[in-house]
Amino acid sequence: MLLDAGSLWAKSGQDRLVESMRLPQHLRDVYEAAGCLLDSSGADQLRILGLNETEWRDRFRRCLLLAAAVHDLGKANDHFQQMIRGQRDVQTHPQGLRHEWVTVLLLQQLRHWLMPALEDEGKDWAIVEWAVGGHHPAEDRETPPTGPPEGGGCGPHITFLTDHPDFTTILEWLAETFHLAPPPHLCARRYELIGDDSVFVHLACWHRQAQKLWRNFSPTEKRLLAAVKAALVAADVAGSALPFRSTAAGSKWSWILHALENKPSAEALGWIVQYRLRGQKPRPFQEQVAQSPALVTLVQAGCGTGKTLAAYLWAQRRWPGYRLYFCYPTTGTATEGFRDYLFPPDLVELEWSTDDLVSAGSRITAADIRQLGAGLFHSRRDVDWDIILTTGRDAAQEEVEAWQRRDALEAWSTPIVACTVDTVLGLMQNHRRALFAWPALAQSAFIFDEIHAYDDKLFQSLLRFISEMVGAPMLLMTASLPRIREQALRDVLQRRGLELLVIQGPPELENRPRYHRLSGGSSLHHVLSCIQQALQRQEKVLWVVNTVGRAMQMAQQAESYGLQPILYHSRFKYQDRVERHRDVIDAFRRSGPALCLCTQVAEMSLDLSADLLVSDLAPIAALIQRLGRLNRRAAEGDPTRPFLILEPDDVQPYTPAELEEARRWLDRLPQSSISQRDLVTAWQQNSDTRLSYGDSTWLDGGPKTEVKELRQGTPGINVLLRQDYSQVQDQPRQLARYVLPLPPPRSKEWKTWPRFRGVPIAPDEAVDYDPRRGAQWREQFRLAARSE
Repeated sequence: MLLDAGSLWAKSGQDRLVESMRLPQHLRDVYEAAGCLLDSSGADQLRILGLNETEWRDRFRRCLLLAAAVHDLGKANDHFQQMIRGQRDVQTHPQGLRHEWVTVLLLQQLRHWLMPALEDEGKDWAIVEWAVGGHHPAEDRETPPTGPPEGGGCGPHITFLTDHPDFTTILEWLAETFHLAPPPHLCARRYELIGDDSVFVHLACWHRQAQKLWRNFSPTEKRLLAAVKAALVAADVAGSALPFRSTAAGSKWSWILHALENKPSAEALGWIVQYRLRGQKPRPFQEQVAQSPALVTLVQAGCGTGKTLAAYLWAQRRWPGYRLYFCYPTTGTATEGFRDYLFPPDLVELEWSTDDLVSAGSRITAADIRQLGAGLFHSRRDVDWDIILTTGRDAAQEEVEAWQRRDALEAWSTPIVACTVDTVLGLMQNHRRALFAWPALAQSAFIFDEIHAYDDKLFQSLLRFISEMVGAPMLLMTASLPRIREQALRDVLQRRGLELLVIQGPPELENRPRYHRLSGGSSLHHVLSCIQQALQRQEKVLWVVNTVGRAMQMAQQAESYGLQPILYHSRFKYQDRVERHRDVIDAFRRSGPALCLCTQVAEMSLDLSADLLVSDLAPIAALIQRLGRLNRRAAEGDPTRPFLILEPDDVQPYTPAELEEARRWLDRLPQSSISQRDLVTAWQQNSDTRLSYGDSTWLDGGPKTEVKELRQGTPGINVLLRQDYSQVQDQPRQLARYVLPLPPPRSKEWKTWPRFRGVPIAPDEAVDYDPRRGAQWREQFRLAARSE
């Protein structure tokens, strides 16, 4: 939609012109939204960070309201206004300076006039400036920028439109709102984008002074800054989106109050528990978890012991009235956990006795559980809604930030959230999804599942989260944990003056023999013979390898023996990967033999029980996870089930040290009658070197608001096959279904390929793809290293 040149605009792209698209009203909207957020969750935001409400409430309010009122002043510049009106092609003529940094420069001119809105003339003003400069965090943005965009085209200068009537209107509104003196009269001012007096020279000087001041911030003031930064981002989300949801004058802001009041009751959580118990009583172990008096509790119990049910019981008994975030390590586990506990597919009706939470004679059905308002939140959840959960819901894939903003508002009103751990711990590294959800996170209790599966970087972010979120109830769950990590948890809590409460799994399950290691060698011929014999006995076989390339190679070897493995790994189009996931689950649920050949995707996202496990040698945590899929539902007196360990030709994607440590761990295990407790005990005999918590760009950044990776990344790119381009060209919302993850090819040619929504479109001759086998680069594009 083309916007007229008579106004200063803040937004575009709506179906109709509304007042909130204009800059003066947008600033009012975000200011009003910030006020509502303070009223509805301000106390929670301070509490979770350990800031006493009486001491910090007024300072928090003043800083946030002023930051919200001025955050987009910098949109009053010719580059932004040309862009938003469609008069500037950002591909060829990008903005020379983003609007948040224009605002920071404008605040230098307005500082003395605006200062009376605050009490502390030094640190509180800095908090406002730093929050404004960081309210659009992104991985590829310098904070502050040190030069114009690469490639040129932005022009030699930028003009601040401070003489525009709308800008005058904004200043008059600020004077009235914050009880200031009459506003100053500002003329339009042109700033250079290159040279010794450019905007970037001014920002560099500003940043040097800011860094000096930042060194004088106390730990509590640093937390206050973090709260203001996150709350401003959240207020901008609400102030930008809610005016287009409702035309009623009051309803758009009352929505915030109602949304953040929507927390799960003890009764609602009890329904989930009782539905899963099917009329049985909780195990003593589950009761122990539910009654934990600690703010942070570690539950260490093997697969199949009922940890998840214990977690919901903990939330229901100890923390009713807190929003619940159930955090899983992967999108697959998040979706499975959501489906099993919060969106159950079966329609079993059960009656409860008078001593249950539900009144006597009433019934709970799967439909009742679905109506509790729980939500699934992760990067691919819309596709999963449509494919896995089969609700018929539209799998919308909007522009990334707009989609994340929509998710954030939905999260505010969702009482129980199943999500990937990134949705929460991303806060530590300024990930937008977490910042958008900040008001809801501040009201929440957190369950972190499978923490042994976190890489070191992710685990260190968990440690930092525990260290800083001193008001948050947390339940940490794991099948096993090496001593170094358990000690790190103890160290973090000790600095808070707390002890780590560890609850062990039920001894009768933890000590139950489940496994034995097959002897007779580990040659491929021997392995295939063992698999063949197991299938002839109508058994289920799970074969886990370390790389996609090896999975494809082993599938060919198995087929040469007349076997028909189901191949499941990460290198499928997402819609095909979902189907392969379903194939594996179905094969293990129905009667008869089954052979599934998988990569690491089998370690956490598959709830199945195999009769024979074959695994490549892998790090200890991975092997424990893989063994958790063997004889998973063993009962007292059941025979143990066998596993075989293969030595892969290549250590990729692990290190020689990790595999050597795994060999020593295997040597410490008994040959037969191996229990979950044996796996843990052998692991805890490793080194007890200390592990410190990680850095946080959110808490440590000060004047900078950088976005960093939360996990240890591996090189990879997403591509769209040319044959699928026609499927998404007119339906871009379907893009998530067809995106294909691959390792970077040896050839750099892919960087020149045409793109759709930023995703390279691979030519037909580049990728070999089969919906049941997955994808690999054709020979001329493959990596020289064997890392697939």
